[in-house]
Parts: sequence; structure tokens; C-alpha cells
Amino acid sequence: MGVRQVAKLCLVVLLSLPASAAEKPRVFVLTDIENEPDDAQSMVRFLAYADQFDVEGLAATTSVDQKNKTAAWRIREIVEAYGKVQPNLLLHAPDFPAADELLPVVQEGLPTYGMNAVGEGKDLPASEMQIETVVADSRTIWVTVWGGPNVLAQALWKVRETRSKEELEDFVAKLRDYTISDQDDSGPWIRKNFPQLSYICSPGFHVGGASCRLGRSLYILFSR
Repeated sequence: MGVRQVAKLCLVVLLSLPASAAEKPRVFVLTDIENEPDDAQSMVRFLAYADQFDVEGLAATTSVDQKNKTAAWRIREIVEAYGKVQPNLLLHAPDFPAADELLPVVQEGLPTYGMNAVGEGKDLPASEMQIETVVADSRTIWVTVWGGPNVLAQALWKVRETRSKEELEDFVAKLRDYTISDQDDSGPWIRKNFPQLSYICSPGFHVGGASCRLGRSLYILFSR
């Protein structure tokens, strides 16, 4: 198990701690799945804990290592495989969602790197679903970012451009963002433009030391 996988597993455990029958953490996953095997492995592991969450979205994104494509098809493939074992999982816990409940929340981000996917005319089902899920519920929502966060950046950009100041403040107040480093330039943009956003950037997982900083991360620089 790689360091990135360990970090993601720790996040899953962290989020599952306060879960109860009355209220579960809401989770929206952004993943650069198919960049390398770890995100597919992490998706399998995440679904093994799916009874602990309200899964609001599973979105395929780009990242520094996968700049020109997204792979929602792989998420769907894993969810369909999960559906085959879900009846057995229900023998152990009653709240595992059916695959038919999860497939509609699998969405595609723009197959474009970083801030090039943010702005006028860049709306896609993934960013639109993110807006809808935040607005529709008064509870906070965890956005876990395993790749680049430009889907979240586009959602924030659109809310800022199309809604009132009060609506934007309410939107941002509900978000809890957790990223595995900065894997494109949209993370620093989010932190600069929405400083009130609860944003955890997990640093130092990659060779080269701390990977999160305002501006381009060391991870991005070293990968050129």
C-alpha cells in the first residue's frame, strides 16, 4: 500500500468516526482515477466503507499526471463490481447503498488540466452536481480530492458569478475540503479566492518534501 493510499484510508477512517444512524458524513469524491492503480484501489476501499457515508458524488478529474483525460468509466466499472457483492455486505451492516443508487452520482469532470477547466462555458455535470448537492442540504459536505480540484473550483466560480454574496457565503460554509497535495493550480486559486473555505491540504507525501503552498506545488514543479 502506497503512502497516498494510506493517506486516503486514514481520511476514510477519520470521516467514519462520527457516523451514526441519525446522521452520516456527506462525501463528494474527486479522483484522477486511471492515472495509476492507487485511485482504483482507493475507490474499492472507499466502497467497502460506503455504509458509513452519504455518497453524494464520485467524479473523475484530471491531475498533474493525467492532464488531458478523465475516466468516469472506471468508477462505473468498480461500482458495478461493488453491486455484485453488496448483498453479502448487507449481511454485515444494513446501510450499504445499492449500486443503482451510486451509479447516477458518477460524473465526469472536464478533460482539461487545472484552471483551464474553470470559467465561462466550463460547466459540466460534475461541477453542476457539486453545486446541487451543496445547496440541497443544510449539512456540511466533505469534498475529498485525490487528484486535481478543478471541479470544485468551477463550482465555486459559478456560484460566485451567479448567486448573491449571502448565497456564496452559505455555500462555502458548508464545504470541508481535503486534498492529497496540490495536483494542479486550481487548489491555490481556491485558497486565494475563498480564504474562508475549510481547506485541508495534506503535504509531504511525495519525494521532495512539503507539496502544498500558495502557487504551484513542488510536486508539480518536480514532475515537469
